[in-house]
Amino acid sequence: MLSQLLYWFPLHFTLVLFSNIFQLYCFLLALSYFITTFWGLPRLRRRQVDPGPLKRFAVVLPAYNEAAVIGYAIESLKKLDYPAELFDIYLVADHCTDRTCEIARQHGVLVFEHAGDDKPRGKGYALRAFDKYAISLNKYDAFCYFDADSLAHPGFLKAMSERLNAGEKAIQGFERAKNPGHNLLTRICHVSQSVQNYFQQIPKHKLGLNATLHGKGMCFTPDLMEKYPWDGACLTEDIEMQARLTRHGVRITFAPEALVYDEVPSELRPMILRSIRWTKGSLQVARKHLAGLARRAFANKDKRAFEQAARFSMCYRFLMISFMVGVAYLYKNEFNILFWIFDHPPGARFTVKLMNWIPIFLYPAIALRQEKASFSYYITYLVMPLFYLALGIPVFFYSLASYRRKAEWYRTDHSSHVNIGEVMARSNASPH
Repeated sequence: MLSQLLYWFPLHFTLVLFSNIFQLYCFLLALSYFITTFWGLPRLRRRQVDPGPLKRFAVVLPAYNEAAVIGYAIESLKKLDYPAELFDIYLVADHCTDRTCEIARQHGVLVFEHAGDDKPRGKGYALRAFDKYAISLNKYDAFCYFDADSLAHPGFLKAMSERLNAGEKAIQGFERAKNPGHNLLTRICHVSQSVQNYFQQIPKHKLGLNATLHGKGMCFTPDLMEKYPWDGACLTEDIEMQARLTRHGVRITFAPEALVYDEVPSELRPMILRSIRWTKGSLQVARKHLAGLARRAFANKDKRAFEQAARFSMCYRFLMISFMVGVAYLYKNEFNILFWIFDHPPGARFTVKLMNWIPIFLYPAIALRQEKASFSYYITYLVMPLFYLALGIPVFFYSLASYRRKAEWYRTDHSSHVNIGEVMARSNASPH
């Protein structure tokens, strides 16, 4: 009996210890992000800056069989309020087999074809090849990247030119949905996107942290793209770029005045497939960069690297939660730091509840008010937390079980026939 107790004691102690460490880590991280969101409460104000000389841009549209929507994207880019001689529009066609290239040429767009058996498939590989070509031309001050389903606000390039003149090298624009009112699913995506913009992107920028890259509405200088080319093997090349730039000390700024509109999924299957790709890609990036980010954070006292390391550690949040719940169930009578925090310090129970209620109920209302959204969106955001919980758990465990397999690109079919004029008229949009 004594030998059995001695055998099990180290395991018992270790499990409880690590459970409490994970609990404290998750609580402190949630608290820090909760405090950070308060920097998103003040209303955005238009920056007053000296615009400086206008920069020259390569505007890049990667595409794979996007004949249904590519014309709308090109139309929005050709309507940019910027001197035509100072930007060139390139379609980067990744092994296209439909009329995408033909439509682009009809619109007068330069076409860079990435095709052939000797060239690997994938957006990252195609962008990497194009960047090498564009850098060799030695004529552009920056590259701006969009998606085939995205639309650019007319003032986008002017805003980016101002940012470049201010010395910024890696910039993410303000992303909005171009089809928010199509159905319940697009409303949920729009609410989530709005909350992220106002209570993650803006606060992080104000605090000097790095913005989250979204794949469209991005702007980089050629020297960055030469030094840090796209990772073609990653399912989420934008998230990988974000981690890599942070790991090497590069600041990624957020430009709320540079608007870009993208198509959010209007059907459940494309939404699930997109979520699986994002989750797998995030797990790939975490595996590749998490340790390096943590090393930089502590060695250089780099707050941006620390925040990104914390962010990518949360790619494994469902594993940590499952472990904590399992240990709490097995050892019900052992010390549990979350229960202690919830029950003992004065006002702690109410504070913990506020940490949940404010992001779930108040922040979506504030973000939607900023967007001047209709009442239907306020109803939608009550459904949003349950929807993402129901979707997130199975998507995470499926992705975790399969992300080391050969990378598979889940293509999102784009079918929203919305032009920039309709978006502008509907939202009465103007840069922040």
